[in-house]
Amino acid sequence: MNDTEIKSIHEFSQISQKNMQEWNKYLHLATKLKRPKGYELYKSGELWNKLYLCLQGEAKLVRVSHEGKEKILWQGVAPCLLGEGPFFDGLPTLSNFIITKPSVLYAFSADTVYSVLLKDPDIVTSIIRHLSRKIRLVHNQNCCLSFSELSSRICMYLHQKMSISDDKKQFYSIPGLTQQDLANHLSVHRVTLNKTLRLLEQQGIIGPYNKKITYILDIDAFMELIQE
Repeated sequence: MNDTEIKSIHEFSQISQKNMQEWNKYLHLATKLKRPKGYELYKSGELWNKLYLCLQGEAKLVRVSHEGKEKILWQGVAPCLLGEGPFFDGLPTLSNFIITKPSVLYAFSADTVYSVLLKDPDIVTSIIRHLSRKIRLVHNQNCCLSFSELSSRICMYLHQKMSISDDKKQFYSIPGLTQQDLANHLSVHRVTLNKTLRLLEQQGIIGPYNKKITYILDIDAFMELIQE
């Protein structure tokens, strides 16, 4: 993996430092909120009347079936936007936004958002880019469900969360999900996920799975699985 590829390992959700300079100019127009872990920002069926900018913490978008089964659709790590889709399409959200780490949010009213959009093309570009990345993520998820083996899908997820040590010798991933949550995210049973994780360990591709840190032991084999 070359330096360009290493630099490209970022969360899909995060706003770039350059774009954050634009958003910082308008924080005084928003309401600052602090929300604890587990707080439901919006529930399924509700209308969004605010656009949220998360400056600290994390959130997830989940869909819950009638049987109570939860599937994680998206995870946001600060700095990121929350709820652009339901905010702009004006329809009730079909999923729940839940805070997964204590967070600091800035809530922008609809009037404020549209006023800013009319005068600042950089904010328009930032929102479009953010939405485009989410569309890309959903598209990739659909392709994975249709074509990819589970081992490849696991590696794709770990790649989204991957970093490299300061000495550039050790790749690792910070999944942030328990095996059950990851199984739900990948639409498989936990037992099936566990067997595939064990197989990846036996092949020497990754170390033991842990939501806090999972080591990538064979980066070439890891990348080959992603590209399959």
